[in-house]
Amino acid sequence: MAINTIYLDGGVLKSANRTFSSQAPKNIRLEAFFQKAVFKLLQNKLHNAEYSLRFHPYKYKYFTANSKEIDSFLKGRYFDLMVKKVIGLNKHKINYEIRKFEPGCYTLLHDAEKEKEGVDFIIDFSKLDTYFGGYTTYLTETEELLTLSPKTNTLSFVERKNKVMKYTKYLTHRNKAPILQVVGTIYI
Repeated sequence: MAINTIYLDGGVLKSANRTFSSQAPKNIRLEAFFQKAVFKLLQNKLHNAEYSLRFHPYKYKYFTANSKEIDSFLKGRYFDLMVKKVIGLNKHKINYEIRKFEPGCYTLLHDAEKEKEGVDFIIDFSKLDTYFGGYTTYLTETEELLTLSPKTNTLSFVERKNKVMKYTKYLTHRNKAPILQVVGTIYI
């Protein structure tokens, strides 16, 4: 068993779906998502993985890696259960990256590539819960909708409709550990 058994309870999943559906924009953060032993194992593997730099000065700077364990999890029954029961999607296609943000990393708003509507997800494998920067902000041209700060062992879902944009705030030199997240989109 990989995920916290509380998230296998039908009543908890119905409650999570109600919470997700009642927010504007639709969103939820599931805390203590993985069982502790599984989380520590995945966290250590990801922190020790080999990363490559992704950099474009006007768009982003962060590091990416691959993980067969994360790939298996995202294609497996537990993630599928969360998608079906919490956000209400039966058939879905996902796109994701494993991202590491160290001091100086960021993503920027830009219109070079338009993102399709979908439900974003973030699985956080960071070692700390307090960072200087590194939060993800969702906004439109006229208002800020939601800010998600890094929080270890969480799974967050955020519905991103047309004309909703997002960016990850520049991580300052004051950070003691990198932010490590699986960031992706479930396409509707």
